[in-house]
Amino acid sequence: MTIYRADHCGSLLRPRYLRDALADRAYGKLSAEEMTAKEDRAILEALDMQKQAGLKIFSDGEFRRRFWLSAISEEFIDGMKNQGIDYIRYPFLKGKDVESPELFVPPNPVVVGKLGRKKRITADEIEFLRAHAPGTFKITVPSPVTLSRSQYREGVSDKVYPTWAEFFDDYARLMADEIADIVKDGVTYIQIDAPHYTRFIVPGRRAQLTDLGIDLEAELDRTLDAENRCLRAARGDGVTVALHICLGTYILGPQGPMGGAGDYDGAIIERIVNELEADVLLIEYSERAGEMATLRDTSEDKIVALGLVNTRDPRVETVDELVAKVETAARYHPVEKLSICPNCGFSGAAADSWVTEDIQKRKLETLVAAAEKVWPAG
Repeated sequence: MTIYRADHCGSLLRPRYLRDALADRAYGKLSAEEMTAKEDRAILEALDMQKQAGLKIFSDGEFRRRFWLSAISEEFIDGMKNQGIDYIRYPFLKGKDVESPELFVPPNPVVVGKLGRKKRITADEIEFLRAHAPGTFKITVPSPVTLSRSQYREGVSDKVYPTWAEFFDDYARLMADEIADIVKDGVTYIQIDAPHYTRFIVPGRRAQLTDLGIDLEAELDRTLDAENRCLRAARGDGVTVALHICLGTYILGPQGPMGGAGDYDGAIIERIVNELEADVLLIEYSERAGEMATLRDTSEDKIVALGLVNTRDPRVETVDELVAKVETAARYHPVEKLSICPNCGFSGAAADSWVTEDIQKRKLETLVAAAEKVWPAG
């Protein structure tokens, strides 16, 4: 397994012309072929930018997706139907007039039938990257933990899945099938995106579950089991299996660039890192997150990529700042089992971002420089 000391989370800032194209496509002003051409151009530019920044692991920026979790939609999955804004996932949008919700708000697919794959989620992404990436590339998929309770409606969903747990397990099966196909396609770095583990890790966010009467311990057990089903599906010769946890960067969210969640629960961090069958765990430890001391009891067999670069903050971190944070983390987890990355993707939603393309590149260059200083041998 290759350790990428300067890693990243996948999504990148879409250039203005691609954002405009997304709007035109959403409102029927651009054909599918024209949209693909715009995406191809933007991905080639993004690959070149990553190479110039010094990265050794590449991504298409998730430019073929409107949102990082677009895979959970009726476009790809039979048995789901979009029901508008998900106010359980995004309670802060209640009463808010959202301009162009098609571009700014992720789809809210509710289960109305038996789940099945309409088509591959990542096949087009993989084909293009295989032909054009200047090195090893990663493919990202959304974790089962990203499912919202509002996607299961009594009187509708329970006609197909008697319980939420049965729906949740079937989605995990579906995603594991997709991941197994990604391995067959020859991809050697697969990352499962799972920001919603913060509902367990961050005490202040647990109300998202407890207010619904959910047993946290049972829910975490179920989630880890489903996650491991997906992680096992990613196993293959020479394949790096990763999982990404962060506090989120939703552009319409209530928190500004420095807004955070406070402390992490060290016991939950330990359990997630130790029990999940991932090689690498990319976990946010930016200034808006929990303390690195929560890594104290994590397994030394696991690679922890410290999410240090804040993709919400226009200020570009310095190399010395990042190196100092790695040195702090090394008190609790072996430095040879650490790497560094941004805290999250640069643009989880296609319509906007917190920083400019220039700042994005400078942050990535700083990330690479800091990694080279800590691990000069690579």
